[in-house]
Amino acid sequence: MKKIISIISLLLLISCNSLFHEEDNQYMVIDKQQEKVDIVNGLYSLLVKVHNQDYFQAMLRSDDVNYYFYVASSRDQTNIPVVMATIYKNLYSLIINVNSLLPKLSDTDDAPLKGELYFLRAYAYFKLARLYGKPPLVTDADVNFLIEKPSFTQVYELIEQDMLKALEFLPDNYLKARIAGETPHKGVAKALLAEVYLAWAGFPINDQSKYAEAARLSGEVIQQADDYNFGLLDDIADLWRVRYRHNQENLFGLFFDPEKKNISYYYTLDHNTGFTSIYLDPLPEITNRLNAGAPISSDYQGNPNLVQYVPEFKFYYNFPLNYRKQCFYPPNLDPLKNSNDYLYKIFYYKWQDRDYKKKFPQWGPYPEGSAVTLYLLRYAQTLLTYAEASARAGKLDESAYEAVNRVRRRANKLDIYSPSKFDLAKNLSTEQFLDAVVWERAWELSFEPEGRWFDIVRLNLKDKLPEYRFSIDVPNQVLPQYLTEEWYFFKIPEQDRIINPNFQ
Repeated sequence: MKKIISIISLLLLISCNSLFHEEDNQYMVIDKQQEKVDIVNGLYSLLVKVHNQDYFQAMLRSDDVNYYFYVASSRDQTNIPVVMATIYKNLYSLIINVNSLLPKLSDTDDAPLKGELYFLRAYAYFKLARLYGKPPLVTDADVNFLIEKPSFTQVYELIEQDMLKALEFLPDNYLKARIAGETPHKGVAKALLAEVYLAWAGFPINDQSKYAEAARLSGEVIQQADDYNFGLLDDIADLWRVRYRHNQENLFGLFFDPEKKNISYYYTLDHNTGFTSIYLDPLPEITNRLNAGAPISSDYQGNPNLVQYVPEFKFYYNFPLNYRKQCFYPPNLDPLKNSNDYLYKIFYYKWQDRDYKKKFPQWGPYPEGSAVTLYLLRYAQTLLTYAEASARAGKLDESAYEAVNRVRRRANKLDIYSPSKFDLAKNLSTEQFLDAVVWERAWELSFEPEGRWFDIVRLNLKDKLPEYRFSIDVPNQVLPQYLTEEWYFFKIPEQDRIINPNFQ
């Protein structure tokens, strides 16, 4: 019998390179509370690994952000299988760790930890469902090498089951959470389950009865916001300041220690090795080259390891010219005049703390990462979920308008509780209201891990994407052999498909 006292040891024991690979038989005893806590804490490191510098490759068909593997050729596909396998592996490492630890915890003595484990497993499967469509459903420590491929509905039913278990075991509110402001409680679980129901009501299941459930749960979160310590920050810029890394708007996020001296802990959305600038032709010339099928740049001083994320041009121009845009985009930036700066600077900007930059000027104007909280779910999203779900459930009332108007007021740096000229007109049809809310989500959550791409999937917008782009915004196309028949979803890694023919 071997005692495991840290998450690192546990991961070495039961993490697998492939879900269906045989593992050596091992035994462990976890008999101290701190050991259990250490293991649960360690699970969050796997979510950090999921949301690494390559994460946005999974969303590269979206209209708000694109991913350029090489600026000169811009359409290289070689890294897609590796990136998707890494996301898949880390999510299943989390799931397998949860499956191994759950039976060792008591429903009474360890209830908060059990709730946290169910919550994390549900989140992992929710991510898998929206990236892979029909992922293997593994709920115990024994691996079934011929597990059947589930239906879309079965996947969401498992997520729902885990979320209901989380609601049963998690602490009631912010003050009772295991780590106040960081670990989930019932309010966080309700907000996440509302997101699950919102997705469930859309593509590919289209069970529209779930809109009412999404509205009910997000509405409860809003009504009990004070008890849950939830709310919008008055200044949206504060979300990306290290001194506000713990704040009321964060419902579920990943945290990085701002006191560490080594910057390697920073959350990095842009990864590059040794290059100092990117050379682009003027915008009209870029358009001509793309239309002719030529490389984007004629004088690219490239590095073969270049990875670059950029928002697309039309998304930038359609983004409302308000305070929120000032916070999300560098000032005085016009891609028509300086496409070089646009490409290089744009994705850093939202995720850097301008105050922190002043404190450490030696890192330059665009440091390689950020110590701010990585938001996986924040209160603004819950407000917009409530507004949309209520309208789709046939209850477009004052509360739905107020939810989205609070976000719009804050975007214009106004008091969020006072009516303003930026509020939605009261005479909108349901379709007009929904269109306004969906675009508000796109702008509010742009460049964030739970942002625009997942809305494109659930709303089945792939056929409308050409309308959302300029000709310069040629999307990164994913080769068919990497995708399932539904186009929105990636195939599970090839190694696992070989082992289990049910997932071919």
